[in-house]
Amino acid sequence: MRPDIASIDASLRPSAATPGRAGGMGLLGALAWRNLWRNRQRTWLTAGSIAFAVMLIVVGFSLQGGAMMAMADNATRLLSGHVQIQNSAYAADPALRNLVPDATAVARAVAKVPGVVGVAPRAVGFALVSVGERSYGAQLMGVDAVAERSVSSLPDMLVAGHDVASPTDAVLGALMARNLGIGVGDGFVVLGGKLDGGVAALALRVAGIVETGSTDLDRALVRVQLTALQDEFGLGDRAHMIVLRLETFELAAARLPHIDAAIAPLATNAVALSWQQLMPEMSQTIQLKRAGSLVMFGLIALLVTFSVFNSFMMSVFERTREIGMLLAIGMRPGSIVGVLQVEAAWLALLGAGIGVALGAALMALVQHVGIPLGGMTGDLAQRYHMPARLFPALDVDTLIAAPLLMLCATQLAALIPALRIRRLEPVDALRVRA
Repeated sequence: MRPDIASIDASLRPSAATPGRAGGMGLLGALAWRNLWRNRQRTWLTAGSIAFAVMLIVVGFSLQGGAMMAMADNATRLLSGHVQIQNSAYAADPALRNLVPDATAVARAVAKVPGVVGVAPRAVGFALVSVGERSYGAQLMGVDAVAERSVSSLPDMLVAGHDVASPTDAVLGALMARNLGIGVGDGFVVLGGKLDGGVAALALRVAGIVETGSTDLDRALVRVQLTALQDEFGLGDRAHMIVLRLETFELAAARLPHIDAAIAPLATNAVALSWQQLMPEMSQTIQLKRAGSLVMFGLIALLVTFSVFNSFMMSVFERTREIGMLLAIGMRPGSIVGVLQVEAAWLALLGAGIGVALGAALMALVQHVGIPLGGMTGDLAQRYHMPARLFPALDVDTLIAAPLLMLCATQLAALIPALRIRRLEPVDALRVRA
């Protein structure tokens, strides 16, 4: 029985369930995947270079993210905190008169903001410190010793004595104590100007000596009890700054509106400033280092692009006769170029997938144990609370950006050799010997 010609013709047409374009794309994808494994060694070498580049980018950004987090955390932990509430004029003019009113009430209000884990009010003034005939200018800082431990690492940097515990106690910077020639238990006098213009005088004794590693701070710092400074300088229940510490320093910008809303009913002239605003040089350093890393990883992507370009150029030369035959039987040059582009996409996905898996697994493992920074940092870590180990911060955005970068690079690398196909004549291509 002869088959019905009409039924055969209908069976060869693309059905409604599988449109011709979708079927064509599936055919191109299958053909490209098959072509990719004609030369397994070259494919694995090229995919390996892509995987190495992606892994390097993931690992590099994770390590840099961990280092930047440690740097910012240590810098903000010393004095500035993650957020400070100040008089709106204090940043431009740090004078004694630019105060935050109702400091106790403001501190209680901001302590209720979600994400805030530490709050400490401070009063700051400039005074003359004298012992006998020796006198030096000092930055007088009034603190609540208990609250300070929740926002600052300075109390842990004592090298002698103890923190302020009474109105007559003072903690001096190491260079200040050395210049004055005094030590723990010795007395000295502080003279300054009151808020009303009168003379403020404090007779103090050295309760402790702190060494921060910052020459400017160790040369000028004198910490006293907050209430003692407020009483003697006529400040009342006012402070120059209220320092806040959040769960992480990255929350600072997001929490500013909530903090502003909490302090608005209590202090109309007060503003909340993030650590980026308080320490712009630190923020700029982080941005500069990240920009430098982007340039370096861009160069790595460029090198990988040349590797992929070489691989596809060789592939096009080896398949010149095959391409000529496809052109001779009526296949469009654009379709052949499409096959090569899909091959490049497969190659990028293969290499990037391996690279992301290796990089993420490595960083997930190291994230729990950390990377030791060497024995020479042990003393520094102990004295200045620098981390003895670096804990990478796996950047999810990098896990997406790195494969996309490699995908774009491989598409560009494959497009250049593929353009040669458009200039091929079928007759000339068929004469080329394999």
